[in-house]
Amino acid sequence: MTQPQYGLRRSVFSRTAIGRVPYAVPPPYVMPRWLRRLLLALLALLLLLLCLVSCREARKPESLSGSTLTGARKVAGPVCLEEAVDLSGSMVAYTEQRERAERELFAFAKRELSPTDRLSQAFFASDGRVTLKPSTLQSLSTVPPPPEDLGGGTSLTPAVAGLIAARGSDPADCAARALILITDGLIGDEPGLIDAAIRAGGYTRIYAVAPAGATGAGRGNLSGGLLDSITVYGFHDGGTFGRVASVLGDARPLDVIFGDILADLTGQQLTKSGTDPDDAQ
Repeated sequence: MTQPQYGLRRSVFSRTAIGRVPYAVPPPYVMPRWLRRLLLALLALLLLLLCLVSCREARKPESLSGSTLTGARKVAGPVCLEEAVDLSGSMVAYTEQRERAERELFAFAKRELSPTDRLSQAFFASDGRVTLKPSTLQSLSTVPPPPEDLGGGTSLTPAVAGLIAARGSDPADCAARALILITDGLIGDEPGLIDAAIRAGGYTRIYAVAPAGATGAGRGNLSGGLLDSITVYGFHDGGTFGRVASVLGDARPLDVIFGDILADLTGQQLTKSGTDPDDAQ
C-alpha cells in the first residue's frame, strides 16, 4: 500500500502573480560631489608632480660628454682628486663601469679643467696599493689596471695612507683636495685607525660613491668621527632601473658624479652643454 506523501505547500496566494513582489532595478550609484572634487584635486596634484619630476630629470646632465662647467672658477690653485677604489667581491662587478666613467672624466678634463688639476688612485681590499701617483688629469687617457693580490677583506686605511705617501713625488700645492671612495660602504676598518688616516690627509672634501641598489650601498659603515662628514652619491648605469633610481634616490651616472664633485671643488656648476645655468637650479 502506497504511503501518502506529505510536504509543505505554498499558499495559493504566494503562487499567484498578484502575490509576488516585482523586481526593482536599484538606482545607479551617484558619487558624492565632495568625493568627485577630492579625486579631481588628487589627479591634478599627481599630474603637477609628474610634470615637476619630468622637468627636473630633463635638466640633469646625462653624461660628461654633454656637460660643461659654468660660472667662474673660485679656486686659485690646482684641484687634486685622490681616489680609493674598493676591490672587495661586492664591487668587482662595477669595474668596467668605473673605467668607462674615468675615460669620460679624462676627456672632460682636457676641455674643462686647469692643466694643473690632478688625480691619484689606490685600490684596497685586505691591503691597499697606489697604482697611479699624482698626475695631471689632462695628461691621462687611461689608468693602470687594478692589482689582483690584495686579499678578500675591505680595509680602507692602507689605501688612504698610500695616497698620502704618494704626494711626496708631487710638487703641486693643492688649493682643494678631495678623497673619493668608490665603495658600497661595507668597510671593516677600526674607527680610530681610519679616522686618524683621513685626518692626516688634510682633505677639503670626502665623497663616497656607491652603486645604487647594491647590498649595503650608501653610507654603510662610513660613520663616526670624520666619516660623518662624507658626502654620499649613488650611481647607476642607465636603463629603466637607472631612471627609477634617479627619481627616487637622485642617483646619477658615475661619470656625471665625477663632474659634480669637480664642480663642488671649483665652486662652479655642472650643466648640460647649451643650458642656462640659472635653469639648472
